[in-house]
Amino acid sequence: MSDNSRTPSARPVAVPAGPSRRKWLVPLIIALVVLIALLLLLSQCGGDDDNTSAGTTTATPTAAATSAAATPGTATDTATATAEDGAGTVTAGGASLLGAGGAQNLSANDGKQATGQGVKVQSVPADEGFWVGSSEQDRVWVQLTGTNGESYYKVKQDDTVNFSGTVTRAAEGFAAKTGVTAAEGADQLTEQGYYISVPASSVKLSD
Repeated sequence: MSDNSRTPSARPVAVPAGPSRRKWLVPLIIALVVLIALLLLLSQCGGDDDNTSAGTTTATPTAAATSAAATPGTATDTATATAEDGAGTVTAGGASLLGAGGAQNLSANDGKQATGQGVKVQSVPADEGFWVGSSEQDRVWVQLTGTNGESYYKVKQDDTVNFSGTVTRAAEGFAAKTGVTAAEGADQLTEQGYYISVPASSVKLSD
């Protein structure tokens, strides 16, 4: 037989690679798109948190806020502040009788023991009475008792004194009977309606 009669041998046929590549390329693109979207979403959430934190402020108490007005029957920052300022304190029932709420605390502590510590004498308008406090506006009247025939410390203006006595309601016309004139604070004494009755022997010059 001749060589021409032989059956041609089978040759390998090349298969296009395009379709198989597309099978994994499409999911890869989808995965990348999803990943980018997630990254963008996370970055936006983080930005919102930062803005929220930056825009949030925490209120802190100020010195003015902590200096609350005196409340009847309770200890107050006013008494502490007065003592720190060197004006001394006058208290009854744990409440300050000077400063904000002082007049209200006088009536709330009617009949209770009052104590003055290192308080300044503003003026001495009467033989048996004087004003104590930090100023002409912030003061309370002290009326001495037991002065007849007894030797006691003679109070003078600008003295700093200690004493103990009783919060007492002022009777009608008390200022006039005591000898306090309008220029010496008679209207203020009448408006407050209370004073501190103090045995003369308890008044001492503060160190």
